[in-house]
Amino acid sequence: MNFFLSTDLVIGVNEALKLNEHIAQLAVKKPGIIYDANVTGNLYFQDVLKNLTSVYSNSVVYCNEFGGEPTYTHLENVAEFFRSNSPDAIVAIGGGSTLDLGKGVALLMTNNVPALSLKGFPAGVNDPLPLVTVPTLLGSGAEVSFNAVFIDEAEGRKLGINSKKNFPKKAVIDPQLSMTAPLESVIASAMDSLVHCVDSFGSIKHTELSRIFSVEGFQRTFYALQQNQLDRAESRLDLAIGSVCGTVALMNSGDGPTNGFAYYLGVKHRVPHGLAGAIFLKEVMRYNHLQGYEKYALLNPMRSSPSPREATEELLEEMDDLYRLLKIPTLVPYGYGKGNAVEFAHNASEALKGSFSGNPVEFTEESARAVVFQLT
Repeated sequence: MNFFLSTDLVIGVNEALKLNEHIAQLAVKKPGIIYDANVTGNLYFQDVLKNLTSVYSNSVVYCNEFGGEPTYTHLENVAEFFRSNSPDAIVAIGGGSTLDLGKGVALLMTNNVPALSLKGFPAGVNDPLPLVTVPTLLGSGAEVSFNAVFIDEAEGRKLGINSKKNFPKKAVIDPQLSMTAPLESVIASAMDSLVHCVDSFGSIKHTELSRIFSVEGFQRTFYALQQNQLDRAESRLDLAIGSVCGTVALMNSGDGPTNGFAYYLGVKHRVPHGLAGAIFLKEVMRYNHLQGYEKYALLNPMRSSPSPREATEELLEEMDDLYRLLKIPTLVPYGYGKGNAVEFAHNASEALKGSFSGNPVEFTEESARAVVFQLT
């Protein structure tokens, strides 16, 4: 069994106000700060930024106004901005896309090469600048992962820069920063966490240790969503812990069809990754259940039935209720129906065979059609 986790993690209300203390522990002299434009109007964020820049008056600040997930071109442009100002660390504050941008910039600052040359799983790269991540949405898990998603515009594909050197040195998770985020963004990000938990749980590469994180992450996130009180700091803390657990599990196992579908739909229709995954999650689980996979029962914290099959059915019924509560859409609003479902399934299967191969039961193009038909 192999298991890794490389980020120093701090979780707590008002921890972001002590960001300068956390950065000082890394012996940083001149931080480069990347923050998400979406939090500009957040008064708490303004206090966080003011505290940080008052201590580090020489800090280099960049507001990320790029909509959606970053492209390699955008990464190149932002890296060039920081190269001309020479920070000795990067602090990324924002959603998953801004945190990924921070990873890419930190790496390019010490590797003066085209961003596209690092796509995939680059080898032989120099260590990046120290990176501190401060999430303003809870679910992507980007604050503790080494993966960084970037879009290749020429190929129209999400690829990324995936190196274990990308691990942040420290993640500071403060639920206060997420309190002004739009509710639909909070829900989409939390659903992303559920996808990570379920995909990693069922992955053929899971370990007993990774499953501990999958189960804990799923139950915390699922419970917080069921309670429908996401305006409470306690619920946000559950989402924060669930996000970390799901991402740690995913890094130590592998993904599955849901994540693969989400990547395909997200690029094709610019659907937020968490929402795209949510659309498919329940039906992928139901497909696996119908094929005889009964271990999802272990994810059900409230199971009343001793039978794994019945406990899994109970969980799927609860998920049906949750989807209605959260108004998770099908594929229909994105222009898909029975007439083009086969085409969608074929294209997704061709693009994402790697993700499909991680499923706990055989998942083929025919399987993809069965899932897609349920959503059209």
